[in-house]
Amino acid sequence: MGMSLLARFEAMAEYLFTGAFKKNPGRLQPVEIAKELAKAMHKHKQVSISLVYVPNVYRVFLHSADWGPLASFGDALLRELSRFLYAEGERYNYTFLTKPAIELHADDTVNLREMFIEVDFDDSIIVDWGEADQEAAEEFEASWREKTGIFTEALKTEMAQANAGRNRAYCLEILEGPDAGQSFPLLSDSFHVGRHSQCEIVLRDPEVSRRHVKISREEAGWLLDDLGSTNGTWLNGQRITRQLVVPGEKLRLGQTVAVIREL
Repeated sequence: MGMSLLARFEAMAEYLFTGAFKKNPGRLQPVEIAKELAKAMHKHKQVSISLVYVPNVYRVFLHSADWGPLASFGDALLRELSRFLYAEGERYNYTFLTKPAIELHADDTVNLREMFIEVDFDDSIIVDWGEADQEAAEEFEASWREKTGIFTEALKTEMAQANAGRNRAYCLEILEGPDAGQSFPLLSDSFHVGRHSQCEIVLRDPEVSRRHVKISREEAGWLLDDLGSTNGTWLNGQRITRQLVVPGEKLRLGQTVAVIREL
């Protein structure tokens, strides 16, 4: 079947950037970002009654040493990443609200050669692939209209219906620590807890790492993933790296003791 999408993207990136990244194999490569974007797209898909929607906004946070060389190529890289992600989504019959919007941000709390990706659904985003892609853009628009029809309200309704049956209301209640007494509604299927402002749940505890733990909803409960925190994540008195927790069990991050409760 010829070259894979990823191989074609890698070849295009190599052509665009004239070997700049090859000269320094220690740098984060564009193809690595493409791989992680594809993973984020698949992970955050939303299955509605008739369609599978995927995020159309991807914010990639990189260490400044990785961000600088990539940012110097301007919109060329962002357009290629957008095209790659859209083509990858097409393979799986996914529906985007708009052409994918890719953003690169410098953030020195992210380790070198690693990245942190936030995603969003936003039907107001406009992504320009350039005049050379006008025909492709028109095809995208026609396909998108055909798939979604009068989508603005219908999409929100369908996604709400798809999630209503399995989404009970939960919160993360802080029992001890600087944020004791606070209760954070758990409004999504996965979220990050830490001191960094980009986390969905931000704690003031100085012993909590900037990105301390990721908590994801599973059929049998909530899955805790320690993100390499300095002081560790503890469940019922035992340090864990990856563990399922059920509502009512106590977890500790630094000075903070918390529990997931059903509302």
